[in-house]
This record gives sequence, C-alpha cells and structure tokens, in this order.
Amino acid sequence: MISIPSSIVLLLAWRNVWKNKRRTVLTLLTIMMGCAMIIFMKALQKGAWGSIIENAVSTNNGHIQIHETGFWENLGIDYAFIPDGALLSSLNSDSRIAAFSRRVYAAALVSHRDNTEGAMIEAVDPDNERSVTDLHTFILEGGRYLSRDDRTHIVIGETLAKNLNVTVGGTVSMISQGFDGSIAAENLTVAGLFRTGNPEYDNVLIVMPLTQAMDTFTMMNYINSIVVRLKDATDMDDVREDLRRRFGSARLEIMGWEELMPDMVEFINMKQVGTYIFQFIMMMLSAFGVLNTIQMSVYERIRELGIMLAIGTRPEQIRRMVLSESLLIAILGVVLGAALGSALSIYFFYNPIDYSSFSKQMSAYGITLAQVSARLAPGNVVSTSIIMLVLSIAFTIGPARRASRLNAIQAIRKL
Repeated sequence: MISIPSSIVLLLAWRNVWKNKRRTVLTLLTIMMGCAMIIFMKALQKGAWGSIIENAVSTNNGHIQIHETGFWENLGIDYAFIPDGALLSSLNSDSRIAAFSRRVYAAALVSHRDNTEGAMIEAVDPDNERSVTDLHTFILEGGRYLSRDDRTHIVIGETLAKNLNVTVGGTVSMISQGFDGSIAAENLTVAGLFRTGNPEYDNVLIVMPLTQAMDTFTMMNYINSIVVRLKDATDMDDVREDLRRRFGSARLEIMGWEELMPDMVEFINMKQVGTYIFQFIMMMLSAFGVLNTIQMSVYERIRELGIMLAIGTRPEQIRRMVLSESLLIAILGVVLGAALGSALSIYFFYNPIDYSSFSKQMSAYGITLAQVSARLAPGNVVSTSIIMLVLSIAFTIGPARRASRLNAIQAIRKL
C-alpha cells in the first residue's frame, strides 16, 4: 500500500474540486446564499423581537413588576402593599435599574354626558413615570401629559375618548371602589389624549396622578404595583431572581415581562417556528447541493479512483480525499456566506426597515412597530457556520465510503 502525505491528499482534493468549475461555483453559491440568508434572517428576527419587546415594555409595562401575590391574576385594588424601606433602597442602589415607579390600579366606570364606558385607572407619579415608560411621548397634539402639580387632571386613550365623546379640557365622572371598600367617585378633567397603537391601552386606559388616587381610593399609602425599568433588558432574569431571593415571599410576586405579557411570548414563539422551518430548508438545500456535487464528482472519476486503488492507495486515503473535497467546498461557501450575511446585517442595522405601513395590522396583536434594524450576534454567525459545515461533511460520508470501497479492476474497466 502507498502512503500519500496529507498535503498531497488536500492538493488532489483541491484539484478535483475545480475539475468541473460550473458545478462547483453553483454549489458554492448555494452554500453561500443559504448561509447568508440564515445569518441575515436571524439578525433581522433578533432586531424585530428586540424592538417589539422594547416597545411593549417601554409603553407601559416595564421590565419587572412587583405586586402583592394574586394581584396580576385578579387586578383588584384590594391586592395592595406598603413597600418597605429595604426594598426601595435596593431598587435605588441597583446599578442595573434605570428607574422605578409606584402605581395604583382600579377598575372604574367613567361617564361623559350620556356616554358611559368601563375603564382601567392607572395612577402614577408623573415625574418617575417619565423615566420608566414612554406613554408621555404618545400624547396627541393639543393636549399634555400629567405634571407633579396635577390633582384631578387625567390623560386617556384616544379610542376611549371617542367612545365617551370627550375632548381635551372636558370633564368625565368616575365611580369605582375604594381600597377600604367605600365608594370612590371623582370628577376628572382631561388634560390630554394618547394614541399608542395598542388597543389594550387606547380603548380602556386612564392615567391619573398618584397623589390624587391616594385620596380618591383611600389608599392609606398602600400601592398595587412597583414598575421597574432596566438599563439593559438582558439583565431581566438576573435582576428578577435577585429580587425574588431577597424580597420574594408568599406575600409578594415579582414578575418579569414574559410573565406579564404571555400573549407576546406566544406570538414570538409562533413566529419563530416559521423561522426555524426556513432555516432547516436552507440548510438542507445547501447540504444536498454539496452531496450532489461530490456524488457526481465521484461518479465521473470512478476509473481514476480505480487506478489509484490499483497502484496501492489505501481506501482510507480515498475516503479522506473525497471528504476533503466536501470540506473545501463547504469552508469556502460558508466563509463567503458568513461575510455576505454579516454585511447585510450591518447594513440594515444602520438602515432600518420601515414597517410603519403595516402598523394597523400589527396593532391587532398589541404590537407597535415602526422600524426594525438587524442585530448581528457573533454567536449566530459561528453556530450557523458550524452547522452548515457539519451537515456538508455528514451528507458526503456516503459517497466517500462508496469511493473507498470500489473494486479496483471493475472501476478501471468503467468507461
């Protein structure tokens, strides 16, 4: 048996790859485009989900909320607590937390003239709330957001205002239940209208000052929620678990945005299934492209391979040579694909895709989204490249084994 050095095996493999240039180029293009599209789609998806989540979180929910246990399930004003000093001190001192705000919630009936609608009252500290959410940025022209000196002024959703037939400067009557079980009633002046594009807010939400809510609902310094906004959304799990470990108890529930918005999580998971199917198809097309190229290459060189076996080349070296051909094509295609996919992702990071024309359709899912920029993650580039390489090698093991098991005499006689 002849022992061929590895460098010679690679040289032969490189020569064989380019024997049929057209077929090799088509295979390279298949791998390159498949790899590039997967990397770009992952980056675009990461950017879209990040934008959707950030919009949902920043509009009103925050990244983390702290309630009395059972509040989020029942949304009743009687699920309230007085935050202790240690909790507030921890929220103030945690460098990962951008800001937090206390809130009071109450279901209410609101009326204007002959129109009555159900609404959700959300009482906030206007100054703190500006740092936690961006609802104040959705105020329509002609109105304003709440200020620290407001008492009976409110801002309400545009759809709710239309249903009540009230405008900025108008007065609505509100009736609800107080924290102590008494009747809570108040005449409130509309300071502004907001349009978020999310029906959940625009149809039912009324925002009023926390100081007024303490009196109107006889809260006695109790609150229903503390809403926390983080500097970096990726810290959510760590901050939530830290708070649960230090302050979580049978009395308090500390929830992240995934628990607060399960419909959003379900929507994202549903869309991800489609993306996974697309990625699987692209990977299979690329792998079968390599398989086809190597299989045809082996078929066309049966006589040549028979001669190599006849002069003493070991079957293992034939197998290594064929696998090397596959590896060379895959590496070149993956490198070009990773470069193209990364370039596309970087371009669309600086030039976001405009989705504003689809805002009405997306609002049905409670999603407000104007622009999406691709967010390239190095881990996605590496994982996609490795998977493509492994699949390309795996799909050519069969042709490589068949080539190494050829009968030298029969192969030489092959025309």
